[in-house]
Amino acid sequence: MSKFNFDDGLNGISRRRVLSSAAGLTAMSLSGCMDQLGLGQGGDGGDGGVDPVQERVTVDPADIEEGGTFRAAIGSGPDTFDFPYSSSASASILHNLIYEGMITTSASGEIYPWLAESIEQVEVNDVDPTAGDYNDYMTSVPYTETEEGTMVIDTDAQIVVEHPDNDPESMDEAQVLTVNEAADAVEDGTYGMHYRFELHEGVTFHNGNEMTADNVVLSYERIRNSSLSGQVYDSMLDIQASGDYTVDLYVQQPDAAALRELAGQPVYPEETATLPPQEMDPRQGNTPMGTGAFQLEEFQDQEYVVFTSFDDYWFETGMKDWFEGPSEFPNGPVVDEVDISFIPEDASRSAALQEGEIDMSYGLTASTLNDYQSSEDYRTAATNGAGYTFMQYPVTVEPFTDSRVRRAINHLIPRESIAENIFSGWENPAWTPLPPVAAATGTTDYDQLTEDGKEYNSYDRERATELIEEAIDENGWETPIQVQLETNSDNDDRVRTVELIQESLNQSEYFDATLETYEFLDFIGQLLSTEYYDDGNVAFIGLSGGFNPHGYAKSVHHPDNFAQCCNFQNIDDDELNQLLLDARYGVDVAEDPELRKERYDEVWNRVLELNANSYGTHSTLVSVLDDTAVNGFNTYPSTQDIIGYAMYSPQDEQITYMSR
Repeated sequence: MSKFNFDDGLNGISRRRVLSSAAGLTAMSLSGCMDQLGLGQGGDGGDGGVDPVQERVTVDPADIEEGGTFRAAIGSGPDTFDFPYSSSASASILHNLIYEGMITTSASGEIYPWLAESIEQVEVNDVDPTAGDYNDYMTSVPYTETEEGTMVIDTDAQIVVEHPDNDPESMDEAQVLTVNEAADAVEDGTYGMHYRFELHEGVTFHNGNEMTADNVVLSYERIRNSSLSGQVYDSMLDIQASGDYTVDLYVQQPDAAALRELAGQPVYPEETATLPPQEMDPRQGNTPMGTGAFQLEEFQDQEYVVFTSFDDYWFETGMKDWFEGPSEFPNGPVVDEVDISFIPEDASRSAALQEGEIDMSYGLTASTLNDYQSSEDYRTAATNGAGYTFMQYPVTVEPFTDSRVRRAINHLIPRESIAENIFSGWENPAWTPLPPVAAATGTTDYDQLTEDGKEYNSYDRERATELIEEAIDENGWETPIQVQLETNSDNDDRVRTVELIQESLNQSEYFDATLETYEFLDFIGQLLSTEYYDDGNVAFIGLSGGFNPHGYAKSVHHPDNFAQCCNFQNIDDDELNQLLLDARYGVDVAEDPELRKERYDEVWNRVLELNANSYGTHSTLVSVLDDTAVNGFNTYPSTQDIIGYAMYSPQDEQITYMSR
């Protein structure tokens, strides 16, 4: 799932934009069992390739010391512990210590069954929502106009698929397939894919209750109409329990990324899965619970959180056929406690590390990383990251409606200077939106994609002048054009980056750029407002993604993600929307990985032409550790699991122990 990265409809109404195409679509390969899915072997059972961890450290099980407390500091507390309603990558760090899903992934992206003992792809059918294959199951719901004048479909039910001919200008009602009708389609055999998950028996939640298939279904139902719904119901059709330990998941149409995108959602006990929206949180008087190796012990809002090891943790390496490590490898984390402090300022986190108050932090300034790298008492654990920084334009507000204005600004972003002077080479210029960790299935030739991207993204004041003069002459706009840049204040390198962009724009006679900064969670609150896009401001933020290439384009462009992560400027480009569908959905790309790569090359070309977003740098995630106390820690490529992965990930024989 894509989330806002600190570093580097209203409830009760489905607020889907009327002009968007049918939401649900998906793709993969032939029916079969775990081996045919390629689980743990790469492919898109796993997109895995080269290990992104730089200088991975390994642990001899004979050297492991059990017990102790691992102390970390991160830049922001959680927006919520209620996973489907969270848009913060920092919050996911905490979620991933408590919650688990039916699958997990290695650092290089291979998919492994986790809460599921086995996974079977039962069936693939040539079903296409845009061709009307679900029309017979649809129901009528009225259109309504919001205060902003936007026409939306007014229903309490989660919409799964819209009728391809819906038109609010000529119709009073829309035809939609909601979650209430999805089971009827499944019963008739109308679905694109069918996955079956056999769950491990004897898995217990933190409240002592056993996990069953019903818990999985209830947990997925919690996603309905949440902040996460656009990233799930663009693919999922229905999910059903068959007995106590079998889960059947149905996908709207063949989807090359269905398993990765759908099967890892957290599973909760019934008492929290059925809570009202956003109330799975200690601030609402409810303790979040899952099946994870750690349970929430103490939480002080805006200050710290304490997790303790779960004595009845279910996992044993012998339960997994894919585990090839030594028999002595532990069956769970060996630290007793994980304490995480919330310290927004980079310098304050660094000071806490030097004063021995914490053992680890990340997101420190590049100049500080250089100092730690040369110290004998600390270790910098670097990994090629799954994310980028990006600047999103208000594409519905003049003069940013003209792509030439956006492209002119884009050519004034000094990416190489940012990478070298601000990040000291720790991060690389983002010539393409696709990070290297997702390149395995996202392009036919990553080196060529990077070279092609430089044509659009190189620092070129002459070309910027040509573009802006064309736009001004044609539209009669006055100059200088006012550009208000906005970012979060609690990341020093990010603020310095935007200041450098501001300075570059102001060196041009055509722009007058100003900068406003906000605390991270306040900034996220603004971005997720349905009215932000109309303010005309240019937002600079970071995105933390995963191994599926699709999210790096869809999250920041597609109408399904409007007012979610991370299309906050109401971007809606019909050509790009169709290219995204063609790259991920359909039997052709499901069965032909090379065709899928070719389709994504077309996606990236359109993304660069559209230039609704400008991309700054590709992230390198760097943890800084007290090398005298912490052993075995390796950094996960996504911020979202930076601590949980390091504590215990048997798929990579990853474990951290303390020698203090």
